[in-house]
Amino acid sequence: MSSDSGNGAYYKDSAVIQQHQNRQQKELNRREKWIPVIYSCLLIAVGQTGMSLLLPALPAMHQDLNISSQMTQWLVSAYLLGFGPSQLFYGPLSDIYGRRPVLLSGLMVAVLGILLSLFAHHSAAMIILGRVLQGIGAGCASVIARVSLRDRYEGAHLRQAMAYFGIVMAFVPTITPLAGGFLTTHFGWVSIFFTMAGYLGLLWILLFYRFEETHAAEAADERAHVSDFVHQYWQLLKSDHFRCYSGVVWIQYSLNVFSISVMPFIMQMQVGMNADTYGRWTLLPAVSLVLGGILASKTRHFFSKESVLQAASLLQLVAGLGMLLLPHSALLMMLSLSLFAFGNGMAFPNALSSLLEPYKRTAGTATALAGAGQMLSASLGSALLVSLGITSITGLGVVLVAGGAVLLYLTRHARNTIPACDDWHSRHHPVHH
Repeated sequence: MSSDSGNGAYYKDSAVIQQHQNRQQKELNRREKWIPVIYSCLLIAVGQTGMSLLLPALPAMHQDLNISSQMTQWLVSAYLLGFGPSQLFYGPLSDIYGRRPVLLSGLMVAVLGILLSLFAHHSAAMIILGRVLQGIGAGCASVIARVSLRDRYEGAHLRQAMAYFGIVMAFVPTITPLAGGFLTTHFGWVSIFFTMAGYLGLLWILLFYRFEETHAAEAADERAHVSDFVHQYWQLLKSDHFRCYSGVVWIQYSLNVFSISVMPFIMQMQVGMNADTYGRWTLLPAVSLVLGGILASKTRHFFSKESVLQAASLLQLVAGLGMLLLPHSALLMMLSLSLFAFGNGMAFPNALSSLLEPYKRTAGTATALAGAGQMLSASLGSALLVSLGITSITGLGVVLVAGGAVLLYLTRHARNTIPACDDWHSRHHPVHH
């Protein structure tokens, strides 16, 4: 009798221990599931801090280096000159040789560029050269940040990962200028390069020891050549699927860049709001963007990507109409901008996941073309609209209405499109979808 009781107690204890171990394993799996998202968020911050952290320091650099306004602008343009086009090379290389070696090599180039700017900080020409190298290296972080998520996740999980990634991508540029201004005011503009070098150095060490390969390298006899790169880019550009979904990503990002570029002038020059007050008002659209991303994540199991994209486009069209029709008070203008930001937060993860999901073997190439086009369309589009004198709330409303209408068309048309072939050698071995 006592023996049976002892056995019962033993099995009961064993069951409790097993349940506890199962709970621990589930919790560990849950935590590990988010590690790739954390790495991607750390990586996307590389490109954005390289750009926005330096912006508050430009007047001080202009004065200390005794350079012209045009030369000062090159401190920004040189970085973009390296950052945008370099993605077109990192994408195919990461498809062929794997994500990890391309990422570590590219980040090392970025570190060398920062160190060149740092140690030659008395020479504007050498700083500009360093900024080009920094941009070329940072391009790899932008590509691998996106494509590593595509490697790790599928379906609704990819949409959820992209939602959190999109929040960080949009939110970092609103924080880094504050940090850049603090560093410049208290420690001088050179401290910004120390900060960037420290961040990239620590990140490189972390990734060297902890980043696991997410895409196996191609076999030597299967590796693509330069002509295959060009061919695959051409196939993507010919694909209605790529054009529609990349168009949504590009337009969403361009509208966001344009709105945050002209809104300070509208609120300060036309409404009379000071910079400090406007800085506090910007929290409203920033929070709205985060809420839009959270909604996109929470509703991923209930609504299709296309329906969410169409709803976001409608909200942004309504936001533009609000700027056109409502009284131009500070509150109503910022509420309209917040509605646009909310739609932006909803749309970005769904558009980016829809764009990348059909690709596995050539996901890096698709990501690179989408990322380079995103940077190019945002910079050229914003510059063109500003040069046309569209710097009023009415002008911004017209742009948002037009953008919302185009987005509605693209999302409706994208529903029935066919992706390009996911094969380097489709010229020789065509694969039909």
